[in-house]
Amino acid sequence: MPQYNRLYRVLSVPVWLLLMAACTKDKTPPTPTGPVTQKEINNWILDSMHYFYLWSDQLPGKAEEQTETQAFFNKLKNPADRFSIIYNPEVPETYPRYMLFTYGIDFSIINWPTAPGGAIGVIKLVLPGSTAGFSGLKRGDYFTRINGQAISSSNAGTLGENMLQQQSVSLTPATVQGNTVTEGTALTLPAGNIAEDPVHNHSILTVNGKKVAYLFYNYFNDAYNLPLTGIFQQFKDAGVSELILDLRYNPGGSVTASALLSALIAPGINEQSGFVRYTGNKYMGQRTISFQSALSVPEAGAPVSFSSLSPTRLSLPRVFILSGHETTSAAELTINNLRPYTNVVQIGEPTYGKDKGAIIISDLRTPKRIPWTMLPITYYLANVKGEGGYTQGITPLYTIDELSTQPLSPLGSTRDPLIAKAISIISGNGRITGETHPVSPTLRLYDAGKRMADGNIVTLPASLLRK
Repeated sequence: MPQYNRLYRVLSVPVWLLLMAACTKDKTPPTPTGPVTQKEINNWILDSMHYFYLWSDQLPGKAEEQTETQAFFNKLKNPADRFSIIYNPEVPETYPRYMLFTYGIDFSIINWPTAPGGAIGVIKLVLPGSTAGFSGLKRGDYFTRINGQAISSSNAGTLGENMLQQQSVSLTPATVQGNTVTEGTALTLPAGNIAEDPVHNHSILTVNGKKVAYLFYNYFNDAYNLPLTGIFQQFKDAGVSELILDLRYNPGGSVTASALLSALIAPGINEQSGFVRYTGNKYMGQRTISFQSALSVPEAGAPVSFSSLSPTRLSLPRVFILSGHETTSAAELTINNLRPYTNVVQIGEPTYGKDKGAIIISDLRTPKRIPWTMLPITYYLANVKGEGGYTQGITPLYTIDELSTQPLSPLGSTRDPLIAKAISIISGNGRITGETHPVSPTLRLYDAGKRMADGNIVTLPASLLRK
């Protein structure tokens, strides 16, 4: 499966089956015959939205018969709805591409007066094994041109978005010494579908005699739940008493993986402890999902029982979580839903602000008639105490802009300002350690990861939605 489609994977059942179960109908609705019409597609969309959509009471009673699919879907969306999407899996143009999985890099463009165009690209993340990685690019590197054009405040957004429409891109790397910017030879990166191991970095530090674990986790992917559990076994075997969990670029993913990670961290919970509470429309109602229920429906691989996690659980009284504007969806869910159980010390920048979730709806009848898949916002998210409402993002206890310190340090380095702040709290000296070279201003002219933050939605398996 292409990586750019991974954000939409979820265990699901046909929407008509769920509707039957909810409405206690005795017979399967008759399947239309003949060519699929726009009217049939739009009726399918509206019927589904009437049952699942969070703002279903504001939908029209009748579908438009001729309006194109995506245009009709967008007309149904509530003004407060920034996240519901519809796409055709057989038509790649109907769903977005993301920089990280197309070129293997995440970057921000910021003002830099001495650069040729007055702005510079700062590479924040490079996927191992990608063409960007093989070309020698790494976190903290700079570039000044995209396809030969000097980056400026006026063209940064256009140049960045155009990269995703191309089959390859040319970046001109640069080095910075004081006020001098020296350009190198342009590198060509071909576009592709790049896979990611979400655990980029993990290590164990010793701080004032304490064992401190560091984990950079970049996507909640159930295919990596067992390796993630193995890493926590290493942490526990080493006698770790503090954890720095780096979610600064994490766009979310699986609720199951979020529950698993939370269970590995939090103390005082059991399999029946509440993990997430969600509230929908009059049909969906309100439900609290336990840790065991969330663990039982992974998007990939076999379910993991709560009891099997016992040997690897750290049961920490506090956890340090590093966040940023790209911390989204299931990553935010993890921050918020750990709070009832442990002291979450959040460091970095406010998160993106997705406190709502969706269910994936597709036609699984045989033969299949509707080629589209949609994710309408279905419920508000909250923790077991009912705390949610973070539409404007979750604000850190300690606000630090990583781009204010240049060059960026490697992930896991104690020179990184977010990690340094966590270590200063653990050591008790209250200061950020390591040399810093502030750059002002750090206004983002373009953030390559924002598109992924925009597109990712917390999805719960349909089996958890049945009353």
